[in-house]
Amino acid sequence: MAQDWDPNDDTFDPSIQSVVIGDSSWIGDPSPFVHTGSSRTGYTYVNATAYEGMDPSVQISLMVPLKPGETVPAAGGMLMFGKEQAEAFAKTWAGQIESQDKEKQQRLPIKTSIAQANWALTVAVKEGQRFLQLENTSKDKVDTYRFSFNASKKLLGAIEHSIKKLKSKTE
Repeated sequence: MAQDWDPNDDTFDPSIQSVVIGDSSWIGDPSPFVHTGSSRTGYTYVNATAYEGMDPSVQISLMVPLKPGETVPAAGGMLMFGKEQAEAFAKTWAGQIESQDKEKQQRLPIKTSIAQANWALTVAVKEGQRFLQLENTSKDKVDTYRFSFNASKKLLGAIEHSIKKLKSKTE
């Protein structure tokens, strides 16, 4: 039930249609993250898509809510993965979740379906706590989306669920 949604939960529940967080409604069972440039909490939406002209894909939307009176979002992003790319990303993400290394690791480029996109997976350690981060580099800035350990696990569950949905659509 949407009222039972917990930002610290580490499991993805595909039966959740939407949740209300603060004064906003979010689709599905979102994973929270912090957009480090604005220090705002945002939420994910992950789904299997079949847009015209594209191969079936897994889409990860990173949405940062507007503050009252704002008309331009602070940040947000979208990653699109073909089936093999989504499987590779899920494997890399899972490997970083399982890693116990408390040291900052190298920047791991992420291959997506959008050729001009420049995404990477990085790890940050703050006060002994490990975070997974998605970084989107454009010509003039880097947007970083930081996920807690539990939010990283929930996001992995959402990606794996979407990959299964994608496979059922393509088989």
